[in-house]
Amino acid sequence: MFDFIADGIQAYNQAGLFLGALVCFGLGGLILGNSLYWRLHALRATGTVIGVIDKGGMYTPVYRYTLADGQTHEAKSDTSSGWTRGKETGRAVPLMISAHNPTQAREANSYLLDAVGLVIMVPGVAFAYTALTAYPVTWKTWVMAAVMLVFLAAHGRRVLIPKGQRLSIAEWRKQRGLGAPIDPAAITPIEKILATPEAQRAQQTQRQTSRKAAPIIAIFAVILLCVGIFQAREIARLQSSGLRAPGAVVRLKAELGSGSDSRYTYYPIVRYRTDKNVTVEFEDNVGSNPPSYRPGDKVTVLYLADSPRQDVIIDRGPFWNWTIPGLLLFFAAGLGGILMLVLRSRASAKPLGGLATEARV
Repeated sequence: MFDFIADGIQAYNQAGLFLGALVCFGLGGLILGNSLYWRLHALRATGTVIGVIDKGGMYTPVYRYTLADGQTHEAKSDTSSGWTRGKETGRAVPLMISAHNPTQAREANSYLLDAVGLVIMVPGVAFAYTALTAYPVTWKTWVMAAVMLVFLAAHGRRVLIPKGQRLSIAEWRKQRGLGAPIDPAAITPIEKILATPEAQRAQQTQRQTSRKAAPIIAIFAVILLCVGIFQAREIARLQSSGLRAPGAVVRLKAELGSGSDSRYTYYPIVRYRTDKNVTVEFEDNVGSNPPSYRPGDKVTVLYLADSPRQDVIIDRGPFWNWTIPGLLLFFAAGLGGILMLVLRSRASAKPLGGLATEARV
């Protein structure tokens, strides 16, 4: 009975990982596909920033550009941000203009959306690999996956709009102002916005927040980077100089986590024989709940001959062995990116010197 429940929990986790991978691949693929479509089908032109549309502190740049036929158009960006740098009135920008909507454009040299799509897809790869390697695929996996899909389909029907109440594409575009001329009264030079007392106070607050946040983010980024490099060096040593031996899980060690909603994490205790015929037991440093191993499971051990008790892990294959240092370095890079955004935001909060505070649209 215990084995049946444990198998059911494993199947539930495995099906959840598969669905998580599917969601990540779907969202990331949608963003990357949309970006690729823009780059392949959009019209190209050089535009000039003529102002921004301010919606609650989120600024949408508006460009004026001229096509090869000599016609001049105005288009607003399909993305908004709270940054003010790069939105200076009169700034020349290489543009991609929507082939179906001349009033919508995006900067041709921006790869932010591409990066977002890739970042979303990376966890999907990890989820899929974990689901395939950490748990055996059994009939319970397919049953649990089918139950989850039925549950999601039943709840998803509630958010669908009945067919008779759905808007036509033309009406939907009309309600969102797609293709409609941009209202000149909504366009304001960023310099004029930044000259207001409210904007000056907001900039001051933003500078103070960034000044406090930047060192904290930098410290955590450096810590993750150092730990990631240390872990990577250890794995590299094991992969290049380590020996492999058959082993077996002899028992599980349960450790209770901290916090009010803590739960047990199960670490496998593995026994194996070294090349010198010495029997060694060690606790693997990767635990899970539910446990990924059971007593009696056969595993492959990767160890260093000079220190078979300290430098030893369960060999899960190159990809899985590098997962922890890879994630640490990935998060360190992510914090580094956040730090760059904070510093950029801090720079954008400084007055735009050398630019007129009044501009004609």
